[in-house]
Amino acid sequence: MQKTNEKKALVVTGLSEKSHPLFPVITNKKTEQLIITTSFGTIISQPYGCTIRNIILAVYSEDIEEIYIIGEKDSKEHAVNGDEILFKFRKAGISKEMIETLEYINAAGSSLSRWLSGKEDVNKIIAENIDLIKSHPLIPKTLSVYGFIANAETGEFETVAGS
Repeated sequence: MQKTNEKKALVVTGLSEKSHPLFPVITNKKTEQLIITTSFGTIISQPYGCTIRNIILAVYSEDIEEIYIIGEKDSKEHAVNGDEILFKFRKAGISKEMIETLEYINAAGSSLSRWLSGKEDVNKIIAENIDLIKSHPLIPKTLSVYGFIANAETGEFETVAGS
């Protein structure tokens, strides 16, 4: 990426690109000032996982001055059925013993199904992500973090505050 003196904003969003045209309006930034990173369901599941690592590296490498967490209203990403995914694991040849072992060693908490499902409430997801980013010891305290829920169908968006 070419470096410029323009400050940039990082957008953390879900996998759907339907709401992307709203990002310049929400952030008040030109498209070329936006760096977009995605996470299924706009979820940052671990304070030292890959998603937060990408956020930290972007902040320090790309002159990020603001972070926007933008979820999509009525996204299918927030209605994942963990038990259904576990069934698909079994169909794909992943043994019941493997799943039980992962739960036993707490690889993803005590319930793999619950970890896969995440939360359905996009407001709560975004609020928790704001709090996680703002309180992370490797994120500058001067960085502004905002949350929004966008409706790609209507072009409307609403603010979400941290908890």
